[in-house]
Parts: sequence; C-alpha cells; structure tokens
Amino acid sequence: MPAEYRFKIAMLGDGAVGKTALTIRFTEGGFESDYKRTIGADFAIKELELKDMNANVKLQIWDLAGQPRFESVRQGFYRGARGGLLVYDVTRRRTFLNIDTWKDECFTSLGSNIPLVVVANKVDLEDSRAVSQEEGEQYARKHKFLYVESSALTGENVEEAYANLSRHMVNEAKIRANNTSEDKRAG
Repeated sequence: MPAEYRFKIAMLGDGAVGKTALTIRFTEGGFESDYKRTIGADFAIKELELKDMNANVKLQIWDLAGQPRFESVRQGFYRGARGGLLVYDVTRRRTFLNIDTWKDECFTSLGSNIPLVVVANKVDLEDSRAVSQEEGEQYARKHKFLYVESSALTGENVEEAYANLSRHMVNEAKIRANNTSEDKRAG
C-alpha cells in the first residue's frame, strides 16, 4: 500500500514567466497561448503517483501573482507551503536575476527554508535565449536546489519539475517522521 502525502507548494517568479502555464500543463495537460494575469493567487490540485518511492502525493499548487504590487497579498499564501517551483523565463534575463528576491520573500514569509526547484521555462524559444543552462544550474547548485529546464508550451520536463519536488518533500517528511519517533523513544 503506497504511503499518502499532501503538500502545499508555491509557484514563485516574476509575472509572465509561465507559472500559470506550467500549472495548467501539469494539472490539465493543456496549454493556452492567452492567459489572464493572476490576481493575488490561484490554486489547483493534482495527484501524483511516485512508484519509485511507493508514494502517492496530492499537491495543492498555489500560483502566486508575480507583479510587485501583489507582494503584500502574497505573504499569507506562503503559509503552510512545503516546497516551491522558482520559475524564470530563459528569454528574459531580468526574471532570472529576480529569482533570489523570490526565494528570499518565500523563506522570510515562512520563517524557514523549504525545498525549491529552479525551473528555467520557455526553453522552446532557444533562439531568444538570454540565460544559459549553465547559469541556471550554477544558481541551483549554489543554493542546493534542484534544476529543471522546461517548456509549458511543449510539455517538456513539466511533470519532472513537480515530481522532483515531490520526491524531495517526501524524503523530508520521512526524515521528520523518523526524528519525531526517535525523540519519543529518547523521551
């Protein structure tokens, strides 16, 4: 019988980097070329079977508005998040330079660090690329985050981004559970 997990995750990154497109591709399997700007936050739910870990994960995905004017609204949406996707658009260098700000906002709002996957989105636009794969991987390594190159348009590595984050959160949950049971035995 697979273990059951539920995790709230946050989609982090500037406006128009593809957070909504990634969420819709992952949860509904589709892509729309015309998205409405997220106001505050939207959320979706998706169940994921991780056969390699004998686990079923139910993700509550919070797609947070990327515009600066929504910063005060976003604070409350971080509460309870156990992981996140830190998304930037490979064709817009500024969105990559801003991911550190997103990481800091998330960690400060939560009062702790959570696992993040750096997602270099829109890799289907290779001819317009402004951020190299090496730069993205280097940032992820430096912060001990996972790294994925994706395209919400083609679906490339979208599921992998969520599955990799889910595996990391399951591992953390198991460590916490083991530490809790060891504390009870020691007490």
